[in-house]
Amino acid sequence: MSATVRELVDEAYDRRESTWRAALETVNDWVEAACSKSALLSGERVDVAAGRIKDRLRAGEKLRRKLADANDEIHEAVEVENQVIDVVGARVVCRTEREQSALWEILLDSNDDSNLAVAEVRDYTAHPKPSGYRGRHLIVEVPFDSEPSVLVELQLRTIMQEAWCTLAEEHLFKPGQALKSDSQQDRLSLILSGLMAQADEVAGYIADDVGAYLGMGNSAPPRTFDDAGAADQIPSMEVTIRELKHSYVLAADDVGRHGIIRLENLGLTPENSDGAALPHPGDKLQVRMDESTTTRYFIPVSTER
Repeated sequence: MSATVRELVDEAYDRRESTWRAALETVNDWVEAACSKSALLSGERVDVAAGRIKDRLRAGEKLRRKLADANDEIHEAVEVENQVIDVVGARVVCRTEREQSALWEILLDSNDDSNLAVAEVRDYTAHPKPSGYRGRHLIVEVPFDSEPSVLVELQLRTIMQEAWCTLAEEHLFKPGQALKSDSQQDRLSLILSGLMAQADEVAGYIADDVGAYLGMGNSAPPRTFDDAGAADQIPSMEVTIRELKHSYVLAADDVGRHGIIRLENLGLTPENSDGAALPHPGDKLQVRMDESTTTRYFIPVSTER
């Protein structure tokens, strides 16, 4: 009879935990060396966290789920690391996305003089997870002379991305938990993720403007907020068309808030309202919301239906 998952996990930890901790320290040193290469990353703008070795119980649970999903099994402790590649986790928290991007580029530099290798790249800032999670991950291979190399998952998050994890992901999206998120919680989490992404962007503009004003070496060229395209970062939502009026369309979101969609936002005018191009009551549209003191407007993300 093959050894149980728990026995294999315990054997892997007993044999390799000291090596894993050495690999974690090596990756942290690598990140700190990268930060020293850029004035933008100086001071307290990047926080290299202590990192962690995944708890044995959580590693075992994750391994069981993965094997069950793949209808597979393992027979040797060395296979634990191959299946659960985030046993060793390093984490860096950057002030804003501009520091995150600067550090990301340095770490991905092919001329890096370290002996570490980037085995995998996962950019969840550019392409957020369905849960709303944002961040940038590198799977870093750390070699050892007398032992197999170690894979370390290095996470680069902004302060806002880290806050989202604390407020949402840790409570709603950890596999194996007794409580699972419902559709409303999922939607609220996505809204929170979008709001924090906007905050990240605004924080970057503030840092650039203040840095330029003070003549600091870690500032980027000043930008105007109007050029930022911030509206594109507002999270979209789905609305249902209720009524067609002469010069606008009335729609409602899933919590009953009504708003107006101007015909010109659909590429039409009251004088040229092509019936075939108009949505119909009951149709769904993806929109962004823009509220004035007197009116709520829904602006279609796309005119395609």
